Amino acid sequence: MVVRWALMRLTRRSLLVALTLAPAGAVAQRPDVLYVAPNGGGGGTSWDDPADLNDLNALLRRVGPDGEILVAADRGIYDLDAEIVVRAGGRSRRPIRVRGVNTATLEPQQAVLRGARDAEGAGHEGFRLLRGANHLHFSHLAFERFGNGCFRVGGPVNNLKIEDCAFQDVYRCLENTVSGGASNASLRRFEVRRCRGVGIERSFLRVRYASRQGLIEDCSASGVAVEAHDFPTGCVLDQRAGNITYRRCVMEGFQQVNAGAYWNGDGFSDEENNFGVIYDSCVARGSTDGGFDCKSRDVTLTRCVAEDNKRNFRIWSHRATLTDCVSRAPNFRGAGEENADACHLWAGGWLNPVVRLVRFSVQDRDGAAIFTLDDENTRVEVEGEVAMDTPNTNWGDGRVRRVGETVTTITLQ
Repeated sequence: MVVRWALMRLTRRSLLVALTLAPAGAVAQRPDVLYVAPNGGGGGTSWDDPADLNDLNALLRRVGPDGEILVAADRGIYDLDAEIVVRAGGRSRRPIRVRGVNTATLEPQQAVLRGARDAEGAGHEGFRLLRGANHLHFSHLAFERFGNGCFRVGGPVNNLKIEDCAFQDVYRCLENTVSGGASNASLRRFEVRRCRGVGIERSFLRVRYASRQGLIEDCSASGVAVEAHDFPTGCVLDQRAGNITYRRCVMEGFQQVNAGAYWNGDGFSDEENNFGVIYDSCVARGSTDGGFDCKSRDVTLTRCVAEDNKRNFRIWSHRATLTDCVSRAPNFRGAGEENADACHLWAGGWLNPVVRLVRFSVQDRDGAAIFTLDDENTRVEVEGEVAMDTPNTNWGDGRVRRVGETVTTITLQ
């Protein structure tokens, strides 16, 4: 027994030594980069053996944290007939990047992904991100003819970044709706930067559930007029989403036309249970209803411009602060059918709003009402100089009064 034990011990030691001395190449290594091209069907180890974009989830698992998946942008269009489901991702501070590039130079270039949206507007999604799709950075992708979400977040996802992407003829660019058995699809620590949408039917993005810590920066989108149905809105916050900042974003032309007694369509909107919402240097123009339609508590708008909307600023919030904001040329498009009016700032609703204006500017040629007040409990406080370039020299409906050339405080009783 002793001899057998000694031999067994020697054998184990020999194995350990052999493993220690084995060359590094004998241990399987994750690739740092994988390659994708249209009609690819290979292993993705090079541009000569590219993988298929439909296999993205498997490629993410193979490349692992800190890896990259390069999507050839100069070899044709990626025609997708179904959404690509993603359940894999990177790790904290070790994201995986999926980006379009020129295959010769590896310089950034938008790779075109095309869906199968039909004439009625229906269509599948682009990427459906489910639980596990964390720490992913997508960039330099161009989406055409997709349905409810070029990116659809269908489960809880952390640290999603979408940068330098383009969207054309889509229903929504970023959608946030549960998929399958998921109980929520909250986004945490997400960023959308330098993205542009054209011909958007419903919205550039919708973020909801308990989503937190979001930044939408240097993005723009233009909508298409829709007949009567769905309310188009450039950017939508809903449910309990909070601590979200928009910076230098432009939403224009989101219109619901021929809709009867009231035409909806907003540039930006947030709801009663949202919180910590900041609009910084944003522009809303050409909507059939509100440019900025705000209901969240303590919403702040700084250096924002609203122009050519029915109601440039529409404030329901219990507390709202507008600083250095500009309202230009409200435009009522529903004449002869709609029971509504145009104004620079509408305030009211069930939340008893307190609106604080700091250095507010009004510009128009038609003399639209400066304020339309929907409820007797509404209070508006104006601080600093009010720049008035309008033939309308009063403040609207008679309950608001100007004191001299500079309005210091106005309280509605």
